[in-house]
Amino acid sequence: MLVFKDVFTDDELCSDSFPMKLVDGLIWEFKGRHVVRKEGDIVLDGANPSAEGEDMEDGGADENVERGIDFVLNHRLQEMNVYEDKKMFQGYIKEFMKKIIDHMQKTGKSEDDINGFKKNIQAWVVSLLKPERFKKLAFYIGERMAEGRGEGQVAIVEYRDETEGEVPYLMLVKEALIEEKY
Repeated sequence: MLVFKDVFTDDELCSDSFPMKLVDGLIWEFKGRHVVRKEGDIVLDGANPSAEGEDMEDGGADENVERGIDFVLNHRLQEMNVYEDKKMFQGYIKEFMKKIIDHMQKTGKSEDDINGFKKNIQAWVVSLLKPERFKKLAFYIGERMAEGRGEGQVAIVEYRDETEGEVPYLMLVKEALIEEKY
């Protein structure tokens, strides 16, 4: 299994256990789903956890049940509503892109690679900031970043309408990730 970690904070942000694809050589997209988990079981959202053989009168109400997006729960991502403010997000993304470019230079990427990245990432950010798209985004950070141990990548979740309903996709900038094999 491959685990994708933030290059700046070492936060685990996702893994290849989810359907994934690399978009334009730039952004890893991971397809998630809404889940309900009870005692380690995974049940699709909308299912009744108490119908799994537990009677609510027999203490089933006290069970630990969590609901959410599978990749958020698996990697303990923390939601950051502050980035829903477009100006706040623009300030973050501008500084983060500078940080990635510095990292690319330090790791010996060619000038052509860096210039190509700048051009493509700018087009991607502009597409994210379109009002109809931006309102469908949610923002998450990893555990270390949430604890104040570094400034890293904000994981962007976009909700897309598909035939099976609303589907969450996690988007991560490839150049700001380390891939570790487990």
